[in-house]
Amino acid sequence: MSGNTNTGTVYKRILVIFILFFAVVVSIGGSISGLAKARREEKGAYKYYTSIPIGKGDTLWSIAVENITPEYAGIEEYIQEIRSLNHLSDDGIHAGRYLMIPRYFDESFAGLDEM
Repeated sequence: MSGNTNTGTVYKRILVIFILFFAVVVSIGGSISGLAKARREEKGAYKYYTSIPIGKGDTLWSIAVENITPEYAGIEEYIQEIRSLNHLSDDGIHAGRYLMIPRYFDESFAGLDEM
């Protein structure tokens, strides 16, 4: 019986170590995400939204490539925000309609930081 007790204790310890490791990984991931957001705010970039016409042959990907800014971690994140803004359940868009897209305005580009 002593062998079964030791085996059960070992499994419990492994389970506790795994749970603690997972908690640390999740915590670090949240911290990195928070740092990226803080960096955006620190740069003096202001988010705004604008409407653009959808042209023939446009896709969410092509629109994202043309309009993405460094504040986004990747093009997928930017496309997901466009989909959310426009209540799109898929990537289907149609020429002749309009699409809301997010953009960031950096006041240093406009010379406002000298005022």
